[in-house]
Amino acid sequence: MRRHWFALLGILILAAIAVYVDYPKNAGIHIAGYDNNLKVIEGLDLQGGLQFLYQAHCPQSNAHCSIKDNLDATVANIQSRVSGSLGVSEAVVTSQQDATSGNYYISVELPGLKDANQAEQLIGTTGNLEFIDTQGTQLQIGQQVTPGQYKVVFTGKDLDPNSISASLDQSGAPQINFEFNGNARNSFADYTQKNIGQYLTITLDNQVIESAVIQSQITGAGVINGSMTLDQANSTASILRYGALPLNLTQQSQRTIDATLGAQAITYSERAALIGLGLVILFMLIYYRLPGVVATLALALYAAVTFALIKFLGVVLTTAGVAGLVLSIGMAVDANILIFERIKEELRGGRTLTAAVDIGWKRAWPSIRDSNASTIITCLILAYIGSNFGATVIVGFATNLLLGVVVSLFTAVVVTRTLLNLILGVHGVSATAWLFGLPKEIFTVPTFRRGARGISRAPAAALAGGRGSVSLDDDDDEVEE
Repeated sequence: MRRHWFALLGILILAAIAVYVDYPKNAGIHIAGYDNNLKVIEGLDLQGGLQFLYQAHCPQSNAHCSIKDNLDATVANIQSRVSGSLGVSEAVVTSQQDATSGNYYISVELPGLKDANQAEQLIGTTGNLEFIDTQGTQLQIGQQVTPGQYKVVFTGKDLDPNSISASLDQSGAPQINFEFNGNARNSFADYTQKNIGQYLTITLDNQVIESAVIQSQITGAGVINGSMTLDQANSTASILRYGALPLNLTQQSQRTIDATLGAQAITYSERAALIGLGLVILFMLIYYRLPGVVATLALALYAAVTFALIKFLGVVLTTAGVAGLVLSIGMAVDANILIFERIKEELRGGRTLTAAVDIGWKRAWPSIRDSNASTIITCLILAYIGSNFGATVIVGFATNLLLGVVVSLFTAVVVTRTLLNLILGVHGVSATAWLFGLPKEIFTVPTFRRGARGISRAPAAALAGGRGSVSLDDDDDEVEE
């Protein structure tokens, strides 16, 4: 019994943590450098935002380029750009191939973002940075340079990614800070020393972003001033920090998604969840009575823990994900029903309540394990298919359903069983047939006796006849006369 009380203490602590995380106005978690604001991250369909579709091409300068081989690296680069510069941690970047034309496309979804120009500049820019020798000629900022027209002396690959940042100079003008890495640092110092008084021109995707006179040898950090806003400087710095895209991108479409549909979907989903949860609780209370109360408590903890995990793990909540959570409500009570039905069968077979709970749970466990395992495997397959074939809506559904199934398995195995075992110690509960939805004849228990291995029941017929006794221990299926 002591272990059940310890388990109850753990359940109460877990419930308190879940309530704190679920509370909308909590302060988040900020411990030892770990920062989590514990906010619900809504997907594109719930909060609105921008969606871009690009077609991927190989650079003309790379005759041996393979689009398929460079597609994953391009997707990862775009993901890093939007996360580092736009702060859109829940951005969804996927690739797909058109079955008819064979062309490769990259889809970029940016929930909550409104500045289309900034996003387009950040994503659509290949990021090929070059330092060119214009032979004493100053080029105008924004001017296009033909590839091969001037000698390239350094490229963006020579820069130290950790040194690249955007800031304001002493006059308040935006600038991009950079440093060269490795041997390029010394080479750049030698080049600037030999070309003092000459123009150093910097291009990004063959467009001039700065063309200035070298005043002195540059041995450490350098800056790019140019004519740019602070947002443009941040975007350019992010592009340089994560390197050039392996593939060129051509924008095919741009779509702004309104959040009105998402708000309506949230309202309807909340209603569906409350109705579904209410009907499940009502059924459990009417049909199972006292065990139904236990299941209701376990179901409430399930809902609290599941939502807390969504906020803690930063799971992106989409309309499909909400549907997965609503579906998991019904599945959350499935394990409880299996346990309660097995307990009823054991009671009808003459078991004591203590033995019925213990043996009923053990016999229900294989069914619970197998059903939940099959659902988990299905969720993993759906998530894999959605991630690799561009069907992100399936990923949201599978992720939230998987999370709900795992939590429901915990609440059924740990919470329900712990509460049932603690209820057995309440005086009068074990002898009340109505509390378990069974006929009174099942509980013909005029007296109890304590055996070596647990509490056993002496049926009324045996006590009245005096011809023998029936002993049913918790883990013993044999009957002696």
